[in-house]
Amino acid sequence: MKIPFNKPYLSGNETRYIAEAVQSGKISGDGLFTQKCHNFFEQRYGFKKCLLTTSCTDALEMAAILIDIKAGDEVIIPSYTFVSTVNAFVLRGAKIIFADSTPDHPNLDVHQLESLITPKTKAIVVVHYAGMACDMDAVMQIANLNHLFVIEDAAQAIDSYYHDRPLGSIGHLAAFSFHETKKYHQW
Repeated sequence: MKIPFNKPYLSGNETRYIAEAVQSGKISGDGLFTQKCHNFFEQRYGFKKCLLTTSCTDALEMAAILIDIKAGDEVIIPSYTFVSTVNAFVLRGAKIIFADSTPDHPNLDVHQLESLITPKTKAIVVVHYAGMACDMDAVMQIANLNHLFVIEDAAQAIDSYYHDRPLGSIGHLAAFSFHETKKYHQW
């Protein structure tokens, strides 16, 4: 007997929503459900602007392009993450500088950040692993002092918060995931 890697949660309305999208005549990007998703994130979390992509990986790749990562730029990334986080910046030519985790938490150890920054450092990528927030006050303070971009890999962090702020709203750019392996609260 095969044990599945995961079992996607289905609420029972998926077929009806698919039919509604097909009947609208617009099943590619920027259709009714795309707009609903944009509005949900912008209204619920106060995000200035949301854009759906085909994956969190694509969103991270877009972030690398938007901050103009070039060959030789350094990007600090936690050593404990999925390969897509790193690949998004390597594809643009970045040199990855890995930050270790804390002994009791898989997210990056902010106490290491300043020692990892060089004149070539352009960005810090934080990963809110399993929806657990990084110390974003410390990350943003260090980034602002050093004129660095902060990208939040919030793939697993929809409806997760740092103090009273939703993850994905603190850094300069953020990426979320709707992959079936991610866990979410029911709204």
